[in-house]
Amino acid sequence: MRREFMVPDDAADDPADDARRRLLRDLHDGLGPALAAIALGLRAARHLAAHDPAAAGPLLARLEEEVHTAVSDVRRLAAGGCPAVLARLGLAGAVRAHVASLADRHPVRVDVRCEGVPELPVSVQVAAYRIICEAVTNVVRHAGARHCSVRLRFDGCLHVEVVDDGVGLVPGRGVGVGLGSMRDRAHEVGGTWRVEHAAAGGTRIAADLPLAGGV
Repeated sequence: MRREFMVPDDAADDPADDARRRLLRDLHDGLGPALAAIALGLRAARHLAAHDPAAAGPLLARLEEEVHTAVSDVRRLAAGGCPAVLARLGLAGAVRAHVASLADRHPVRVDVRCEGVPELPVSVQVAAYRIICEAVTNVVRHAGARHCSVRLRFDGCLHVEVVDDGVGLVPGRGVGVGLGSMRDRAHEVGGTWRVEHAAAGGTRIAADLPLAGGV
């Protein structure tokens, strides 16, 4: 399943087109990873139905709940609200819940570390959560990785890091929709974002999100 939303280059000159671009980005960043996780779960459930039918039932029940959550998020998106899981669990809990929902659906081991992260402005939480979900989804679907590390650290600024040991960056490939959306998320709260080769191979995505830009 390929997620791609195209917006004309001149859209930024029109407020209506700017709002449309934001909506498309929210669909890409929010609903996209959720549906990708559900698709992975359905693939796993199909395998279990053939080889371990008793285990397929609980997975299908979780997938049903995830569909209901996705529907709720569409409604919140239409109303301009933050993701339901963020409102319910906070940033660290929402990230762990997203990673946990993927745990039995792919071979990539994803570790999450949170260091001294306090209550944050909603805009900063949303930016960090969307960046992490998009980054982890890319790792699971495209990187060919065995391990992924997600780190949240706070020292007056929220530092977000996602590192994998996969195939790494493709030379000559520009910033696509997903990477561009992560960059925009960081910039909108006054932060910075970068993607680079990881020291031990693979890819490192890092964002520094100051609280001054959040509301």
